[in-house]
Formats: sequence, C-alpha cells, structure tokens
Amino acid sequence: MMKKIAGLGLCLTALAMTACGVPASHSDSARTGVNAGSTNESAQTSTSTSARGVDAAFGSAYTWDDGLSVEVGAPETFTPGAYAAGTEGYDQFVALTVRIVNGTSENWDPSMFYATLQSGNQEASRVFDSEQLGNTPSTSLLPGREVEFTMAYGVNDPADLVMEVAPDFSYQNVIFHS
Repeated sequence: MMKKIAGLGLCLTALAMTACGVPASHSDSARTGVNAGSTNESAQTSTSTSARGVDAAFGSAYTWDDGLSVEVGAPETFTPGAYAAGTEGYDQFVALTVRIVNGTSENWDPSMFYATLQSGNQEASRVFDSEQLGNTPSTSLLPGREVEFTMAYGVNDPADLVMEVAPDFSYQNVIFHS
C-alpha cells in the first residue's frame, strides 16, 4: 500500500512540474551565443499567444522567460541518402534547421528536446540520415552558448507544415508554421 501511495505522489509531483514549467514569451530575435559563427544573423520573431498556446512562424525565434531561445528555419527540400531511415511510404521530404541559444544562467540539457511535425492532415515521419544530418545534440549547452542542427521529415504536403517544439518537459510548447 505504501508503494502505491509513494508512486501516486511521484506521479502528482511530475504532473505539477509539467503544469508549472517555464512560461513562454516572445522576443524580437534570438540572442547570439558566444560560439556563433561570424556571419550569423538573427531572424525577426513573429509570434502570438492564443488559447491554443504559442504560435511562431518558420524562420523566426522564440525565447522563453528564462532566456532559452529556439529558432526553426524555413523548411527546405531534402533528399535522403541511400541508408536513411524513416523514409518508407514517402516521396517528399523537408529539412528544418533548429538553433538553440542558452540565454539562461544554468546549463541546459538537450537530451529532452522534443519536436514533431504534421504535414497536411497526417503526422510526418522523422528521417534519420547520419551521412547528411548527423545527430541531435547531446552535450550540455553552457550559458551563453548555442547549438545548431538539422532535422528532416517525410511529408505528405511540403506546403502545409506545423512543427511543435519544446526544449524539455518543463517548457511550454511552441507551434511553428508558415
């Protein structure tokens, strides 16, 4: 009985942490990390908050109240390599560049980064292509630093894309779209 009560308490704590996560807000542009390339230009933010949550346009950045920023670039046509996984049943593919800037005062762990993509009226299929895309980051991002990586998806309609992003379970999700 005590194990059940302890398990319930743990579940309630996790639920409370999720509901009380870092609030989201918008900024004019993503900050530049100290390790940014010399030709880096920040995109202007186009965001709104609605009953659905937080919306942002592809090509813009979104910054949470604690200073963590995520920018999702405009979708580009992608051609998977011969050994790519996640391509089954698709003949159209897109790639999106994600840039995360840690403007917080703490290290940020990218292992819980979450992104999904909807195309048309169906969930898109994440493509894994180590030859062209590499891996998503796993090294902790120190305060003031940034990381950039590319994610690819098999899609039904490349003109109709909606991407949901959350840095981890404690942050409010942001919806990027055209």
